[in-house]
Amino acid sequence: MAAPLSPAAPPLLDDPAPESPPPPSGLVMAENTSKVTEFLLLGFSSLGDVQLVLFVVFFLLYLVILSGNITIISIIRLDQSLHIPMYFFLGVLSTSETFYTFVILPRMLVNLFSVARTISFTCCAIQMFFFLGFAITNCLLLGVMGYDRYAAICHPLRYPILMSWQMCGKLAVACGIGGFLSSLMVVNLVFSLPFCNANKVNHYFCDISPVISLACTNTDVHEFFIFICGVLVLVVPFFFICVSYVCILRTILKIPSAEGRKKAFSTCSSHLTVVIVHFGCASFIYLRPTAGYVSNKDRLVTVIYTIVTPLLNPMVYSLRNKDVQCAIRKVLGKKGSLKPYKNQLTMANSSFVTEFLLMGFSSLGELQPVLFMVFLALYLIILSGNFTIISVIFLDRSLHTPMYFFLCVLSVSETFYTIVILPKMLINLLSVLRTLSFVSCATQMFFFLGFAVTNCLLLGVMGYDRYAAICQPLHYPILMSWRICGQLAGNSIIGGFLTSLLGTTLVFSLPFCGSNKVDHYFCDISPVIRLACTDTHINELIIFTGGALVLLVPLIFICISYGFIARTILRIPSTEGKRKAFSTCASHLTVVIVHYGCASSVYLRPSAKYTSGRDRLVTVTYTIITPLLNPMVYSLRNKDVQIAIRKMIRKTFPTPKRL
Repeated sequence: MAAPLSPAAPPLLDDPAPESPPPPSGLVMAENTSKVTEFLLLGFSSLGDVQLVLFVVFFLLYLVILSGNITIISIIRLDQSLHIPMYFFLGVLSTSETFYTFVILPRMLVNLFSVARTISFTCCAIQMFFFLGFAITNCLLLGVMGYDRYAAICHPLRYPILMSWQMCGKLAVACGIGGFLSSLMVVNLVFSLPFCNANKVNHYFCDISPVISLACTNTDVHEFFIFICGVLVLVVPFFFICVSYVCILRTILKIPSAEGRKKAFSTCSSHLTVVIVHFGCASFIYLRPTAGYVSNKDRLVTVIYTIVTPLLNPMVYSLRNKDVQCAIRKVLGKKGSLKPYKNQLTMANSSFVTEFLLMGFSSLGELQPVLFMVFLALYLIILSGNFTIISVIFLDRSLHTPMYFFLCVLSVSETFYTIVILPKMLINLLSVLRTLSFVSCATQMFFFLGFAVTNCLLLGVMGYDRYAAICQPLHYPILMSWRICGQLAGNSIIGGFLTSLLGTTLVFSLPFCGSNKVDHYFCDISPVIRLACTDTHINELIIFTGGALVLLVPLIFICISYGFIARTILRIPSTEGKRKAFSTCASHLTVVIVHYGCASSVYLRPSAKYTSGRDRLVTVTYTIITPLLNPMVYSLRNKDVQIAIRKMIRKTFPTPKRL
């Protein structure tokens, strides 16, 4: 009888025998293999500390991709003038691109922070299936969009018949079915192979080449069929597009006027740009044998078609399109929403707001230079304090524990949180013109809310960390492993910015057609939403519900955690033990009370009760005082951090030896 196998042990054989060459068929006998149950995604792990920079870059790009594609889908859906085949297919492409990135990027972002980057065998197959399904669907859709341009330019009189809504629906569905059937065949070919020992996927997701290279058998036949499939889904649509554009070019050259030629070609240039980037990168990766796979070069090319191409679609293909730009303006200020004000607004004062005027502290007159000096000094202290905490935790190995990891993430978030607000506020204190463009105001609100909500969620996670450390000390290494810490931090950030995206969209989807004076020193929800020239009750109700979720739920979670912590501390027999246990929680509790107290007083109420003077004072507390408290209260009074700072100072500035 064979000895039981440990997860890390190599497979044992019942009857050891001398090594022999592999069977001619290339297949490994079942009794000689231990099947792989999970894969390890190496991703960008070789880049070390650069991964943090990559996380920030990829996260921002992902937010741009999501917001861009969601904007396109919403505009095409809401504006009747865009209900034509060209924009119908663009809407379908944007939907497919959104899901395409959703399959890859969230997992990649989590892995950039995680130590354990494992993915189960089944999840790897599912990820490959959906990635290839949406990728092939995009290729087929680009081919259909090429045919749509051909029909519109070369057969304008027959265009309504050639591209009827019934035909458009059939073509879109056929692309989706074709994409996922092709994906099913390829995934079945890859995962029907045996995977015995190696499980390190040298990529940031389960792509064909890096996975199939791990198979412990000959893969030539499978690769040949995958190559044929790649030719069908890449070369055939691309050839079809090329033939369409040859006919289009011939027709355009026959147009007598230069303006007519320019207008006809302008509807095709964006499509051609996306086609060249998409098909060029995909062909480079998939139309070659697995033996030609070069991890670093291929990862760079893959980044282009998994991140850059979905980013190009809304920007190149449509956001530069005049029809879409006009539609965006119309949707932001629909006539229907202005009906209650038709008798009150004249043509002169109903023009849409393109910029806001931040009133800030302008009413304080000559006190503004004094405020500038005070706030500048506080801002420098905030930056230096948070940078010190981040540097000390990063450099000192004794602080590489979950508690200080979350403190480091909180300090990073607080630093960006203040960068979004304070520099602009400081400039406005010395400036006469305090304007901020419509887009800049929305961007400021998005990032401010994103980091603010992230901080709320992080404080909740830090409460759970203290509960696990004090109430479950024996299970703490399992409950707060580095993998779980990375996932909790990543989920806090993603949750924060998704909530922020919802809040910002609800505010800036309203029409602003009258006053543009924001009675605040930055674009906060209440002072901005009050300027909308329509009823805002529904938007405010949704924002209030979102505010209750991101403030009350973490706060309740913290209170429950501290209830268990207090009960555990009271059971400790020694006074010294009680004091030591409570000291790790006191600073966190102080920050929680200040942060949640101020935020709740501002956001858990309707904007009708907004009082500019009092609210500015409360907002100063949680935009300046709270980020100032974090490094001072939470860590600079902490003995471990103080010792680490002294060690770092000694290393940086060594004392000269006495003679």
